[in-house]
Amino acid sequence: MKKIKLLLIALIGFIPFSVSANSVHCNAPGSVESGETFGVTFYGSLSGAGGIWLGNIGSEGNAQYQSGSLSFGGEETNDFSRTIYYKAGNPGSARFYAYDVDAASDIDEISTSDSCTVTITEASQSYSNNNGGGSSYTYEEKSNNNYLKSISIENVTLSQTFDKDTLEYKGVVSGDIEKINLQAETEDDRAWIEGLGEKDLVEGSNKFEIKVHAENDEEKVYVVEITRKEKNPIEVIINKRKYTVFKKESNIEPPKGFVKTNVVIDKQDVVAYSNEYIDYILVLLVDELGDSSFYIYNAKNSTYVKYTEVKSKDLRLVFIKPSKVPMNYRKTKLKLDEEVEAYALTGVKDFRLVYAINLNNGEEGFYQYDMKEKTFQRYNNKLVSSVEDFSKKLEIGLVAAGALIIILIIITISQASSKNKIKKAIKNKKEDEAIKRVVQKEEKKEIPKEEKKEEIKVEEKKSEEPELSKKELKRLQKEEKKRLKKEQDDFLN
Repeated sequence: MKKIKLLLIALIGFIPFSVSANSVHCNAPGSVESGETFGVTFYGSLSGAGGIWLGNIGSEGNAQYQSGSLSFGGEETNDFSRTIYYKAGNPGSARFYAYDVDAASDIDEISTSDSCTVTITEASQSYSNNNGGGSSYTYEEKSNNNYLKSISIENVTLSQTFDKDTLEYKGVVSGDIEKINLQAETEDDRAWIEGLGEKDLVEGSNKFEIKVHAENDEEKVYVVEITRKEKNPIEVIINKRKYTVFKKESNIEPPKGFVKTNVVIDKQDVVAYSNEYIDYILVLLVDELGDSSFYIYNAKNSTYVKYTEVKSKDLRLVFIKPSKVPMNYRKTKLKLDEEVEAYALTGVKDFRLVYAINLNNGEEGFYQYDMKEKTFQRYNNKLVSSVEDFSKKLEIGLVAAGALIIILIIITISQASSKNKIKKAIKNKKEDEAIKRVVQKEEKKEIPKEEKKEEIKVEEKKSEEPELSKKELKRLQKEEKKRLKKEQDDFLN
């Protein structure tokens, strides 16, 4: 009958805590080779009084303690994740778990604790006879697979679909979530992980590293960033997307040259950043996927514009909207680190105009961007102003010329109308005289001879007078001209 041998590898640390039920978990590689160094990760919660021991137990083989400890500094309650390193001994197996040490120093295994069993295999090697009759051996290379197969966080949706080649992931949780349980699985059973377990969250950005160790000890690090929203968040909509204003100081560094200040948004104090050269306030916004960026906040109209800074040689430019755009330039987009508003001259392909503030000296103006050389050059703002002034003057001149043409047309039409009125008046008068003569002739037929004689005398007398004298015609024309001039003066005034 084989004797079962208990091998206590290491007394890692004694601290005045006992392990609360269902709170200690273990993670270790499934299989290692003799002579290989590997890690066993313990994570969970500790509370109360007592201590923690780590050990292994096995019927065959062994594992020798190398490094690592559980030391918590005397807190009453602890959430922990610690990795202990061992070196595999002879082929067989080894099991690892936590012990509860009571006041009497009796060692009892925690019945509710997880345990890890590691299979220790013989080191991979093969022997063959060489030509000299001697022996030689070669070792097979250990696996270098340090990829994860999955990452999971309960009740948290990560912004990216998991891909083993993607090393950074983000997620967002509400302000009332204070802890998460971070879990992952390796692609290769011989690899092992550290950095898993329950994690505390602070408001804002929380970054956690998951370190994956291949069988040959090569390490790969995955980073998970969880953004915990603040309570009573300030939410804004920008381009139909929802953002949350980050009110407290973040671990994200502001742009160079900006210093911490405060601003009030929606009656709440918000940590912001200002610069001596530009009259802008920067605040940090976080979108629904956890991506955070600085935005320029305009307190007058409560608007937000994404802060975009471009460095080119000795320039540090922040793009803003100009109050005026040079003549013949049309609005377009320019793709730099991000897409910015620019202006293109009709017929010119390789150059774009942008309006920006130089953070090195605070000067603002137009800059010309060479799309081939990828360089900025200060644009002649005086030339822009002179062109705009000329454009304004030309516009005013064209408007004045148009108004003068309209006035001349009105005068011409008025004069033509006046002449037509005079001609019509003369024509009407002649028609009235002709009608009158016809009526008189008809009346003469009925008049007695004595009266006819008298009428003939009157008619002869009237016939001596002209129908419409030249003098009277001139007088009418003169009056009509006076009336027309008065109408023109009234119109101009």
